[in-house]
Amino acid sequence: MHALLVAASGVAGVVAGAVLDPLGQQLADLSRAAEQRDRAERDARRVEQAAAGEPANLFDHADPGTPSAPLVVPELDVDPVPAAASLAGPADEAPPVRHLLPSGRSTGRTVGAALVTGGLWAAAAAHFGSHLLLAPFLVFFGLAVAVSVTDLTHRLVPRYLVYGALALIAPLLVAVSAIDHTWHDLAGAAIGGAAAFGVFFLIWFFVPKGMGFGDVRLAGAIGLTVGYLSLLHVYLAFLTGFILGLVLGLVLMVGATTGRKTRIPFAPALAAGAVIATLWGGPMAQHLFHAGT
Repeated sequence: MHALLVAASGVAGVVAGAVLDPLGQQLADLSRAAEQRDRAERDARRVEQAAAGEPANLFDHADPGTPSAPLVVPELDVDPVPAAASLAGPADEAPPVRHLLPSGRSTGRTVGAALVTGGLWAAAAAHFGSHLLLAPFLVFFGLAVAVSVTDLTHRLVPRYLVYGALALIAPLLVAVSAIDHTWHDLAGAAIGGAAAFGVFFLIWFFVPKGMGFGDVRLAGAIGLTVGYLSLLHVYLAFLTGFILGLVLGLVLMVGATTGRKTRIPFAPALAAGAVIATLWGGPMAQHLFHAGT
């Protein structure tokens, strides 16, 4: 029975991954187009203000990469340009890291995303078994793959992928708590989600050029879902994610001609850290902290 559940989950994951990959690309394209329209409108408004001799309003629809950006929460999913790149002249400006995976329609990318999603769903079924907790983590693993792909193709985390997943994950976690009477686990999930969102929001608030708001949303989703297992799992998820992000950054900087100015997609590292903490957080905690979870 357990083997059948694992196999069925793997097959369902392949189908889900094949659907989520092109959907993520469409949402990323829509977000990119919306960002470009917003930027064009801001530029036009600034030209009109300059022509009329009016002072620029730094509090109104500020660019996420400007110093005034932390005063508002921009509705953009695009990671802002790092300070090193924005301060450089046009000749020195580093191109964004794109096409680490092909964007748009790509059979190879879609097949790869489907297989990875299927593998993660099978691993989740093997880990959780027939427990109801399997359902929200299947959704979460699907989100992890989808946002990793969009960040590697567009350097962007579509907000509606995150919102859609949370709309499924949150009620599923409530249902699991109601059936198992584990409200303390749900409280831990709420604390983990709020803490992760808050910490990443502060990073984005004070260093807006170093992180996109899409990563803040994703961090909140990770904290909520992984936090249901324990707050120690949340810590391990982000610790692992930052280590993987550092390794990825070093690899890309070594392989890129732009060196330190290369922009690094962070969502894949965060997602991978969350998956690792979910599946192996218990043994990791015992090994690192001699603590049971």
